[in-house]
Amino acid sequence: MPDSDLPEIALVDLGRNSLDHLAVLAPEKVARLAAAGRALVTGPVQAAMDWRSRAWLAGNVTPYRAEIDRIADIPGISGVYALNLSTEWACSSMVNGGRLMRVLDWPLNGLGAELTVTRHDAVVGAWWQATWPGFVGVLTGLAPGRFAAAYNQPPIRRTTGVKALDWGVERLRVHRRRAVPPTHLLRQVFEKAQDFDTAMRLLHDTPLSIPALFSLTGADGRALIIERLEEKARLRPGPVAISNHWPDLAGSPTWPRGWPRGVDSPGRFRDACALARGLTGLPADFDWLKYPILNKFSRLAVMADCRAGSFSVLGLEQDGVTARPATQVLQLQGLKPGA
Repeated sequence: MPDSDLPEIALVDLGRNSLDHLAVLAPEKVARLAAAGRALVTGPVQAAMDWRSRAWLAGNVTPYRAEIDRIADIPGISGVYALNLSTEWACSSMVNGGRLMRVLDWPLNGLGAELTVTRHDAVVGAWWQATWPGFVGVLTGLAPGRFAAAYNQPPIRRTTGVKALDWGVERLRVHRRRAVPPTHLLRQVFEKAQDFDTAMRLLHDTPLSIPALFSLTGADGRALIIERLEEKARLRPGPVAISNHWPDLAGSPTWPRGWPRGVDSPGRFRDACALARGLTGLPADFDWLKYPILNKFSRLAVMADCRAGSFSVLGLEQDGVTARPATQVLQLQGLKPGA
């Protein structure tokens, strides 16, 4: 658990404002995250990624392209397109009976410290998410009385049998597609889906630019994982969990094989499934964070209950061979759809 002298997570009520407004409110956080990206991949590589991402986004069907353009226009900011289309996130998620727990892993230093929780108004009801200034998609969110949902990155599809080559093949596939990015679809779900069934249909049926893994749990107690290819989907009902590989399922011989992502994806899946089966109520704290679900790349941990309207968020940063709290726990209780 975090020390009392760690910073608090910023809580911002955006109302009906778009997510570029968050970047305008905190441009220094966007700049620090962009600098962390340059430190991870070098400046020239980030510039190349940014150029390629901007070119691809120009022909994409996402409704949020203009928001990314406006963020990129903020003076002193660079790398915004690469940040928004970087989907190499590794995660562990588990759902059961209206409850969702998830850990997001990414080797970008500073994500835990810059973590922000935002509140949004929509015609279908208010919703909350854990995010970062400069990012316009949704990775983890709660819509009280409706559902909670999270996005996980799927494995790299095996095509040639060489992981590095297969990663390049995946990038070529993405370049040829103009369907919506998964994190942008998840944002649309929170903005438009009035209930669990509508959210499930959108996540199941909408064509995607890349494969994805979605965790979804509803106020009526239903829970499932939606495993997505660009034009296909399969469901796994809860209590259930997912990490960053395709679990072997009987009756799915046409599903592709893949290279797992992140630290010990099979181990995270095993432990997350055990947590999901015992998820009769959310834990009182984050003591369940243990290796391999907690590892040196972990940057965010969330517990959400869409029936009780609770949302607990913790930022994490690498400390040697593991990750430790970088923020205080932000606990929101009794959240209502219209509150």
